Amino acid sequence: MRLSRLMSFVAALIAAAFCAVALDLPTKTLKGTKYYYYKVKKHETVYGISKKLGLTREEIIAENPSADDGVKKGMVLYFPYDKYSPEAEEEMAAVDTTELVPVDTVVEISRPSIALLLPFGLGKEEPSRDNRLALDFYKGFLMAADTLAERAGELDIYALDSDVDSIRIRELLDSDAVKKSAVIVAPNDENVYKAIAAEAAVNGNFVLNTFIVADSLYLTNSQVLQANIPHAGMYRLAVDAFESEFDGFTPVIIRSNTGRNEKDAFVAYFVSRCNARGVEPVVINYESNLVSADLDKLDFSPGRKYVILPSSGSLAEFNKFAYVVKAMRDRIASAPTADGEAIERARLEIFGYPDWTAFRGEALDILHKLGAMVYSRFYDDFESFNSRTFNTDFKRWFGTPVIESIPSQAFLGYDTGCYLIRNLTANDGVFDPLAPRSYTGIQSTFDFDRINGYANSALYIIKYLPDGSTSARVI
Repeated sequence: MRLSRLMSFVAALIAAAFCAVALDLPTKTLKGTKYYYYKVKKHETVYGISKKLGLTREEIIAENPSADDGVKKGMVLYFPYDKYSPEAEEEMAAVDTTELVPVDTVVEISRPSIALLLPFGLGKEEPSRDNRLALDFYKGFLMAADTLAERAGELDIYALDSDVDSIRIRELLDSDAVKKSAVIVAPNDENVYKAIAAEAAVNGNFVLNTFIVADSLYLTNSQVLQANIPHAGMYRLAVDAFESEFDGFTPVIIRSNTGRNEKDAFVAYFVSRCNARGVEPVVINYESNLVSADLDKLDFSPGRKYVILPSSGSLAEFNKFAYVVKAMRDRIASAPTADGEAIERARLEIFGYPDWTAFRGEALDILHKLGAMVYSRFYDDFESFNSRTFNTDFKRWFGTPVIESIPSQAFLGYDTGCYLIRNLTANDGVFDPLAPRSYTGIQSTFDFDRINGYANSALYIIKYLPDGSTSARVI
């Protein structure tokens, strides 16, 4: 599959496979040889510089071997003047200029394409974290394109900067690169996203919303794909999993009288489901911190089984109850047996929230010791072979590691790219959200249901295991 990877910032095009371009850089002479030079700025990468200069990563490293290990602020890159002068460019142009297509002119879209309209912040001297995360998403997407490059068919990928003024946004929406793309990946700017979706409803292409979680545009716009499972569906599947895993357990809701209880909406839905099947949850209200006396209200005689559901998913609230729950769990597990014979002990489990997947350090260790179960829209087993391989390849490609974020934007870009490209190649360049229906990647699963538009119906159920590992299943 031949992929034409174009990164444009409204009126300028960088073509990935163009060599020996003329460099618009200052020059200096070293030991009698004239060079162009470029001073690396803060947060720049080899890959980003390659796009800025119009060179390939390989060209930069061939002239600057030390850049193979990445670049740092203040590092100077040199390029021989004779090789990258305007005269050299003219010689190359005489050989082949077929890949040069200026974006500010009419682009003939003769094969299927994907448009990534993301906030790269290319006009900024100091990119924001959102800008850097958008670039990480794009890098992951390119790695997906490379992974699937041997598939039959042709596909163009356009990456356009949405971090521009409203006039330029309008120009982008009117460009063929957007209007004629099979799928547009929308940015996290709600106004731009809605404008893209309105145009897509007219043009008949699809809009994939991967960033705005609480959005319902898919209910009224048939061209919108909501990549994050909506709250109603997520709640339903989460409680389905709870009921299946903890059949015969007594639910125990713990709620702080003074702290955050931001999961009250989920708890209310959970209670309604319990009542519908004739189960009455136990409710324990505690003050600033849960104490063992609060749990002593429960009957831990042999054979009794409880599962705790807190009303908050925050780390601060977790620290107020997790250690007491673990201590009680350990205590009932070590209760003496009758006459030296094994008896069925009481059990104490815990069910929690997507927020917990971001826990690190001691909090993560406690999750494993509790054997906690959580639901989440995404799942990344950081120690898995796929995750470690991706991280290694990413650094080798771009010279910098993946930016830490929950979820990882680089992984999200890779999974999104694999899903879209596989779908288009499976359907001869026509995107069909329902065929193939499901794709599970490194971190995300896409499995869309038709509503009016389309909404993802996939949810991960994650189990933290005592040995420090995790397991997950998609429901």
